[in-house]
Amino acid sequence: MAKAERRGNPLGWIVLGFVVGAVAALGVILVVSAGVGFESSGYEEGAEVRTAADDAASAATTRTPAAQAPPPAVAPEPEKPPVVEAPPATPKPAPEIDPQMADDAAAAGMTSRTRQ
Repeated sequence: MAKAERRGNPLGWIVLGFVVGAVAALGVILVVSAGVGFESSGYEEGAEVRTAADDAASAATTRTPAAQAPPPAVAPEPEKPPVVEAPPATPKPAPEIDPQMADDAAAAGMTSRTRQ
């Protein structure tokens, strides 16, 4: 018996399958986004429901014309508060440096903290 000769490249079939799958996916996306079939499927948007709030809003906008609007109220000028003089500031005394803190600061290299 003669062996069957293998012809074709499996990589070619994989690439061809990928291309066919991509084209099919794009076709499905195109059909779905175009809305084909929705007209006959019974899907319809319902009528808009008008509420009492809608009626009140439309009545309020048509009832008051701009020509009959009352003039804006003028706010009275506020009174100025009395001037209060600030008490003279007393300088704070210099903080006392603890000798233990000065020793620790000197050991850490913070020589500016050791001066009194």
